[in-house]
Amino acid sequence: MRPSLRDDGRTIGIIGGTGRMGDLFRQIFEDTGCSVEVIGRAPLSEYQGLAGRSSVVLITVPISATEEVIRSVAPVLEKDQLIADLTSIKEKPVAAMLESDAQVIGLHPLFGPNMATIENQKLIITPARADPKTVTWLQGIFEEAGMQVHSSTPEAHDRAVAVTQGIIHLQSIAMAHTLRSMNCSLDELLPFATPNAHATFAFMARTLSQDSRLYGGILQGNPLVEKAITAYSAAVLDIHEMILKHDPEEFRQEFDRDAAFSASFHNEAIPLTDRLLDQVVSEW
Repeated sequence: MRPSLRDDGRTIGIIGGTGRMGDLFRQIFEDTGCSVEVIGRAPLSEYQGLAGRSSVVLITVPISATEEVIRSVAPVLEKDQLIADLTSIKEKPVAAMLESDAQVIGLHPLFGPNMATIENQKLIITPARADPKTVTWLQGIFEEAGMQVHSSTPEAHDRAVAVTQGIIHLQSIAMAHTLRSMNCSLDELLPFATPNAHATFAFMARTLSQDSRLYGGILQGNPLVEKAITAYSAAVLDIHEMILKHDPEEFRQEFDRDAAFSASFHNEAIPLTDRLLDQVVSEW
């Protein structure tokens, strides 16, 4: 008998599960009593075999390979199964999963596998074709693990992460690129760094210490990043021109407009960053 989402004891097949993120989700599912089978890089026939004997198929492979892997298992999936992915973009992977007959839920954990805890970490869930009971069951597993689960559509997700990941990662890479072009080493700069600058350099270094394929996939795989970067680049040029004018009043007016735009977050942001910067000072 084929595995079914109606089974009391669900079986989870994780393709790409030998990586750190796959291992994290294996543990999450096992902690709830699910039976989990993991497979790493393997021939297509092994992917299809795992998919055929699993209630839930979870795809956790590099962004560049995600759609290909999804389409390789789609033909063997049936309506009483669920396919999900952990990719940082959602529209294209979800569209590929919808080519199967299975229920489809896109997932995006907004954290890495090396975090000290998953307690209160955010996870985006994008139910594209799924029974309400399936969505409730899957969301409940992640909430039981301590995550904050937020529901979205693939389209809204990709618009948001074009900024929250695309622009933020761009800033880190551009900062390093700038320092390299100016021949400014961090050893020279850190003695002069304010707590804010020190934290900024630390996040830059954190980004660049990781796998370029992840960040390349986020920046190059989400078509909406191009629009966000175009807007960001135009803003930098506008501010550059304003600074070169040496007009304090024009600068004040633009600064005040931007301050008013972000004002709803000020009361939360100031105490939060105070605590973060105190921590930076205590450890540098």
